[in-house]
Amino acid sequence: MIRNHLEGLQDETVYLLGDSGYALREHMMTPVDNAVENSPEGRYNYLQKRVRCTIERTFGVLKGRWRCLLAARELHYCPETAGKIILACCVLHNMCIRAGIEGPELTEEEHQSERTRQVPFETAASSTQALQAGRRARNSLIQMLERNRR
Repeated sequence: MIRNHLEGLQDETVYLLGDSGYALREHMMTPVDNAVENSPEGRYNYLQKRVRCTIERTFGVLKGRWRCLLAARELHYCPETAGKIILACCVLHNMCIRAGIEGPELTEEEHQSERTRQVPFETAASSTQALQAGRRARNSLIQMLERNRR
């Protein structure tokens, strides 16, 4: 469902970030295997991981406060509606922070359940054509990051 939504976007470039357990695709950016540190690919990996970890921590905080976001309570909505629900949770979370209301943390059981319920975007055994499209997109992103570095 998410893949179809991303592929249907017009005049917009959007990426999902995944670890090496996900298949590289045009909209799913994964790390470059065996990238040399301080090379363009190494810098991309550093930034990709840093952003991905920030997002994962943010999701963990939001899931602690808003249990409706837990994988066990899947949001069975189209991407636009699910996005609005998540945005509403973010706004309410910020309001709670400003009001000094502490948020509960996920229990170890909930953390484990979240880890086991996460399903990769697409299996690694997918088509060569999709992998090549992913490599082109990732290389373009690496080139853009390098141009903006200077």
